[in-house]
Amino acid sequence: MRKNYRYEGVHLTPKIARRLILDLLSGKTIRRRDIDTTVNSFHESRGGFPSTAKTSPIRTALRYLQEEGLAEILSKGPGSTWRIHETSDSTE
Repeated sequence: MRKNYRYEGVHLTPKIARRLILDLLSGKTIRRRDIDTTVNSFHESRGGFPSTAKTSPIRTALRYLQEEGLAEILSKGPGSTWRIHETSDSTE
């Protein structure tokens, strides 16, 4: 487990998911299910807890990013594809 993970011991929320999407996927075009897998795996492998919300925090985070112009949906429906725009504050 990586030391000093900021969200260790914290349940995944839209705010955390938003940050992780930008940090891990900036500049990529990726399927929604791969976004879910990447964010959840990263968060939980570093000591974060899964979400307890009824609505997916990743779905909410993507909506926020889309509203901010930081992400766009390229195809809808099952197997939807997203483009996460590069930002100057994203770091891996």
